[in-house]
Amino acid sequence: MRKILPLFLVAIAGCSSHGSDNRIVQLPGGTPLAETVNGTPIPASLVDAVAEAHRLDVKQPKQREQALTLTTDLVLLAQAAQKENLASDPAYQSRVEAARLQGVADAALVQFQQRTPINDTMLKAEYDNQVARSGKVAYDFSQLLFADEDDALKAEDDIVSGMPFAKVFDKWRGKAKQARAFSRVLPDQLPPDLAKTLAGLGNGETTKIPIKTEFGWHVIHRDIANPYSPPEFDQVKEGIRRSLQIKIGRERLDKLREQAKVEYPPGATPPAKPEASTSGAVTPAKKG
Repeated sequence: MRKILPLFLVAIAGCSSHGSDNRIVQLPGGTPLAETVNGTPIPASLVDAVAEAHRLDVKQPKQREQALTLTTDLVLLAQAAQKENLASDPAYQSRVEAARLQGVADAALVQFQQRTPINDTMLKAEYDNQVARSGKVAYDFSQLLFADEDDALKAEDDIVSGMPFAKVFDKWRGKAKQARAFSRVLPDQLPPDLAKTLAGLGNGETTKIPIKTEFGWHVIHRDIANPYSPPEFDQVKEGIRRSLQIKIGRERLDKLREQAKVEYPPGATPPAKPEASTSGAVTPAKKG
């Protein structure tokens, strides 16, 4: 069943032994119903929420049928869990609670995003910022990415000695974390040091020393810098809206982290501090 387990756990969160509400579906009554499953009334709003979670459009008859079937399955599993008293198992309770918290967090982020209106002026300003960051070129280049600096230096020694990059690439690709050619990559999709390096190379040139980033040691060969013209605003407007909504949610979470007082028991090692939200730039090292 597609993605049914997390939603199933959220749906039965109230069936755990530490909950006071033992209803299968814990939503207010008096709302329009979509169906009744073994005596359990299923509000239409729940079907809508399941549809949203599965990216289904309830205005389309076939997709609404899918959402209704998924909802029915959730309720049947919840009823079976209650009948078999699965909530008496502490591991079960923890899984349900983890899924409940995930559902609460996801819904909260959606609400935070929707409470911040995004108008066309904001979208156009973000579009202009993205165009400015993108620049006027898109690079075709190849890279060898190494975890070990010594290997990167040895590969660069081959470059300095006059070996063509194609031969260096074939020689060292087996030891590299990544050996890959990229096309039409914009500067703002790269770590700043890589973008700066590519801008400083000519077409057909290769780095003479490896470039260090958080991903490792890069040996870069620039093939060509292609002229780049951004898409028209209307073509990307809705994509920008979605990215701004995500950014709003992330910034709210960053603020909550800054304000939170989190304590750990004696002897526990705290996790590393999460990085603040970024523009979401994609690096070649992340593309696989």
